[in-house]
Amino acid sequence: MKIAFITQWYDPEVGSAALPGAIVRALVRRGHSVEVITGFPNYPTGEIYAGYKVRPYSREVIRGVTVHRVPLYPSHDGSALRRVLNFLSFMLSVSSLGALLARRGQVALVYSTPGTVGMAGLVLRRLLGRPFVLFIQDVWPDTVTATGMLPARFVKPSEWLLHRFCNATYRAAGHIAVISPGMKTLLLKRGVPADKVSVVFNWVDEEVFRPRHGKAREASSPLEVMYAGNIGDVQGLDTALRAVAAASAQADIVLRIIGTGVALESLIALAAELDISDRVRFEGPRLLDQMAEVMASADVQLVCLKDDPLFALTMPSKIQAILACGRPILTCAPGDAAALSVESGAGWACPAGDVEGLARLMVEASRLSARALADRGRAGRQFYESHLSAIAGSESLEIALSKALETA
Repeated sequence: MKIAFITQWYDPEVGSAALPGAIVRALVRRGHSVEVITGFPNYPTGEIYAGYKVRPYSREVIRGVTVHRVPLYPSHDGSALRRVLNFLSFMLSVSSLGALLARRGQVALVYSTPGTVGMAGLVLRRLLGRPFVLFIQDVWPDTVTATGMLPARFVKPSEWLLHRFCNATYRAAGHIAVISPGMKTLLLKRGVPADKVSVVFNWVDEEVFRPRHGKAREASSPLEVMYAGNIGDVQGLDTALRAVAAASAQADIVLRIIGTGVALESLIALAAELDISDRVRFEGPRLLDQMAEVMASADVQLVCLKDDPLFALTMPSKIQAILACGRPILTCAPGDAAALSVESGAGWACPAGDVEGLARLMVEASRLSARALADRGRAGRQFYESHLSAIAGSESLEIALSKALETA
């Protein structure tokens, strides 16, 4: 199958922007011919990467894959105007030159984050007669309005406009893939036929995230709980600190926080206020290729999100990373993230913001032997291989692309 992969983010961009590269490589391993249409790399700083310059068009080959780059306005900061310009500039580029480049494929896979990338699919289908699969990573307009990116006076008109735009892309798509069961439920409520939507979980870079030999916890040592990732307001990590304080009377718990972000200073202050500075270690960020070994150095991994309806549909990529590394997992989050953590057999879950519930789970985990914790980690790894791996996900995407081709 000859596939045009359309995405605003691509290698060498890092973090969540690295996911498109992993998807492309998995499809190539299945024997498909894939060409990428993308922008110029600027995530997450908003600054164009060294060695690149925004031009009307650029072509390169990355790891054997042809990558076509079209212009965009680079930005990834707190300015609503600059973020809108970033989204709209790429939308215009990819729905004109990008769509013409994508026409050479039998079918297009449109990686929908931001949702404006879906305009390329509309042009491909309605003007150029090419089928496409819409692979939704975050649901619009919900994501835009929930994050507070837009001033209040623009929220209602933006919701109206974006709903109409998104509904048009849903109708035009030959098939739709979403990354969580909650996303599928939401689309069905919005009138998308059930047979048109498939759940395709994201996977991780399996060369990086894989089981590594870790320390075996001794009965007399504290339980080391690790949070690794962005330290922002939406993670709600104050809940984790309060849970450590609440659990301290019953168990010896140490919380290790790996990463950086806007909430870091307030968490350091909260640790001092709760008098748990000796139980919370802020260890700074690590390089991506170090993360498997870093995670193996703790007993249990933590996933934490605030209680928000949007997050009930969210599947943080760190869950897949933790399961791929074969580590036990504590999840304090709503919806699909909590459900998957428990279903995998690797972990425990409590509602977002539930300090007492998380403290109780920490105490429960602290009372398990090293062998019992390792058993949970192995169960999670097995679940990842069966349901969340590159093999499982690319096979599901291949089926979705075939269904889209049938609509041509």
